[in-house]
Amino acid sequence: VSECPLCTQKFSSTKRKHHCRACGRVICGSCSGNKLFLPAYNKEERVCDGCFDLLQHDKGRPVNEQFLELKRIEASLKADLREKQQQEEWFRSFLTQVSGQSCDDLPQLISQSQLRWQQTCQRMRQEELQLKDLEAANDSSETELRSRAAAVEALQRQVQTMQKDLKERPNLQGQCDELQRSTKILQQELTGLRQRSFALEASFSSSSASMSFVSNLSMPSRMEGCRRSCDVM
Repeated sequence: VSECPLCTQKFSSTKRKHHCRACGRVICGSCSGNKLFLPAYNKEERVCDGCFDLLQHDKGRPVNEQFLELKRIEASLKADLREKQQQEEWFRSFLTQVSGQSCDDLPQLISQSQLRWQQTCQRMRQEELQLKDLEAANDSSETELRSRAAAVEALQRQVQTMQKDLKERPNLQGQCDELQRSTKILQQELTGLRQRSFALEASFSSSSASMSFVSNLSMPSRMEGCRRSCDVM
């Protein structure tokens, strides 16, 4: 218990704690300056102001009845006190977790928790922005990955085509060799044809010269025959 439940002032070295012998609550000296005769102790004991007022107005009642009523009040107050203490401990533990620091001063702990909470919210907003940037970068990476995958597939197709060409290369090489042999044969035939053509051209040239010479020799006799024919006429 850190404060008096009646005046709510904090306990300290100058403000000491006291127990009400009637209800059992922890109160300060200012709120427990009265004493009453209590049958349970068979003498006068320190009581809180609340119990003093209650018992002062109830002196006419039998002692046993007063004692039982006080016990009921005590039990009720103790239950409420335990509940409040549990709530306080839970709240203090929660604030300690939020602030990350342990402090006996509740207002200071609340202030530290508020500051830590604001910092946490700001950090969460920054992390959300970073998350959005990461998502955008991830989308860009996925797009680039798909592009690279398409390029890899194209390369794989080219490799398969080249492998197929390599498998067919022996056949193509055989065909190439056959074409080269055919080309050589055709070249040889062409050379022969050229040689025959040259021979024929030479033979044709000599034949043309002979025919021209014969024609030149027979031309005067023909002219003479023509003249004779004209004279007869």
